[in-house]
Amino acid sequence: MKTIYRRSQKVVPTFALATALVLTLPGAAMASVSSVPDDTGHLAGSGYALAQNGSLTYVGGTFTKLGGKPRANIGALRADGTVDPTFLPSTNGKVKTIAVSDDGSRVFLGGTFTTVDGQARANLAAVDATTGALVTDWQADTTGTTPDVHSLAVHGDMLYVAGKFGGIGGTERKRLQAVSVSSGDVVMSFNAKVAGGIRQIELSPDFSTVYAGGGFSSLSGQSRLGIGAVDAVTGAPRAWAPTETGGSLVSIDLSPDGSRLWFGTDNNTVFAYNVDSNTPVYSFKMSGNTQAIEATSTEVYFGGHFAGSITEKIHRAFLASFDPATGKLTNWDPDVEGGKMGVWDIMAEGNHVHIAGVFTTLNLGTIQARGYARFTGTP
Repeated sequence: MKTIYRRSQKVVPTFALATALVLTLPGAAMASVSSVPDDTGHLAGSGYALAQNGSLTYVGGTFTKLGGKPRANIGALRADGTVDPTFLPSTNGKVKTIAVSDDGSRVFLGGTFTTVDGQARANLAAVDATTGALVTDWQADTTGTTPDVHSLAVHGDMLYVAGKFGGIGGTERKRLQAVSVSSGDVVMSFNAKVAGGIRQIELSPDFSTVYAGGGFSSLSGQSRLGIGAVDAVTGAPRAWAPTETGGSLVSIDLSPDGSRLWFGTDNNTVFAYNVDSNTPVYSFKMSGNTQAIEATSTEVYFGGHFAGSITEKIHRAFLASFDPATGKLTNWDPDVEGGKMGVWDIMAEGNHVHIAGVFTTLNLGTIQARGYARFTGTP
């Protein structure tokens, strides 16, 4: 999950029978970043989470090395693409999401783990942004049958935590809660109640609203089928209630101005909604799930485990972009290959787009880029 800054054998899930229909047709012309990745460090393993803090890019996942250097599921790259030698945290399990405090001093890790730097931490932890050392006086463990943390978001002293957990910080608060950035204490005034798990959350640009997507049927007492919004201070439900969702949500993102939200569902469809309307602006269908979405003011980048667009009959392997106004694919095509599950996170910052996932090569298999890649240009 992005921060709030923020195949030699191709696998074609649900699309194998339709491969003949996917033609290599041109998409819309956009500025885009380069389709050729920068020369950066890569992973010995898989990437699931990205965050930016100044010139440092944090990468989380399940890996043993970053840029050839030993790293246990979390590490950082410098602006020149080399591994930062001072940021040295470690976890004993998957890092699924990363967020950075507003002042840049702390990095929050969420996922499925029981230790950080050898000390007990259950699925959520804070580390020093420079050294990666565990913040020992900060603790907000999650509990439950499925205690995973899937998504984090930060504003001020509020760290929003989302997932499937049944308790957090010694309380029975579930699935979407807030804890203090400074102390780790549960913020009791924020009380969102969710009937089902959450896959991703996003904060509105004015920090007044938390948007949530997942497999839930109600949100803070109101019927919401996998997508909804709550007040960022109290957790009370917002009136926004999309009428068409098409399945359990896998990924969401907001436009930079907060006026439009996109989400991908487990039936391989991407929807666009204006946040002042309950009717979709458009939708389109891919050949597999869209697991990551990152919107800029001119383009929306998205990734997953798809081989192309069912709607437009255009080949795109694991990664693509579309025009935010129309939903039509652009001609940007890095052709990500290898692995089975594709891209899991995308982050745009400055003049770069970063991706993390389960892949090994780009550009028709000509460039090795296991688990992480960065592209330069105009996002």
